Amino acid sequence: MLEEELRYRLAWEGKLFLAYNKGSTQYGDFYLSKPDFFPVLTPSGRAVTQTRSYRFNHHHSIWIGHAKINGVNVFHDNNPTRANLGDITIEHAEDAFVATPASLAQGVTQGTKAWRLETRNAWVAKDGRRLCSERRDITVTPAAFGGRGHVLDIKSTLEASEGEIRLEQDTHAYIGVRVVDTMDEEDGGRIRNSNGQEGEAGCMRQVAAWCDYTGEVAGQQVGVALMVHPSNPRTAFFARAYGTMLANPTLLESLTIPAGGALTQRFRLLIHDGEWSA
Repeated sequence: MLEEELRYRLAWEGKLFLAYNKGSTQYGDFYLSKPDFFPVLTPSGRAVTQTRSYRFNHHHSIWIGHAKINGVNVFHDNNPTRANLGDITIEHAEDAFVATPASLAQGVTQGTKAWRLETRNAWVAKDGRRLCSERRDITVTPAAFGGRGHVLDIKSTLEASEGEIRLEQDTHAYIGVRVVDTMDEEDGGRIRNSNGQEGEAGCMRQVAAWCDYTGEVAGQQVGVALMVHPSNPRTAFFARAYGTMLANPTLLESLTIPAGGALTQRFRLLIHDGEWSA
């Protein structure tokens, strides 16, 4: 791992496979309203996500946000002058190499270490109001499952540090993935979920344990699976044929976190080479 001014850069076998961009709300041309993961490469080196796509430039590869948190939009960032938009900024960060998570230990080459990053984040409105605090714990395990996939575990805890948090029902939340154009359903890719449903028509607004997007990049099938931990609130998926999937606990209903309370959500992403069985 190499920490740079605006990102953490991760390599496997000497080659970049993942970067975590810190966000840069004060950097003019480098403006980025919230942290995201980009680039995101499979073990074979194929990029599976894109950022600022031609159709929606608020799609940032792999990212977290919510469009209606106490009336503020902390999801879109295509116009930093809009008063109702908000930012997610990292206030404190600590990282280290750690033992491989027990759930992956059997599938990882002996001696491979996971990288862990713990951050304290502020969700802030453009007028300077602090909406809430977030503790985000990220663990990256390279070359799991016999080298067939990189694993990204994310635990996000929203803390109602400034009073009650209202997460209103909206399609634009909570953790999102935007795949590259060649992988999307419009170009021959495949969306499926843990219920056995397929395609945008089958997966949209469905509560599921996971959703996977698989398609072709540089002549090979690759994919991204987004998994929801059983302890999370009931989570439905927003899945679109143009290449987006979101695991969203407020797609079907709103959520409220009382003042002083917290909401923890855990997600796992598998960035994989090849077709995988359910």
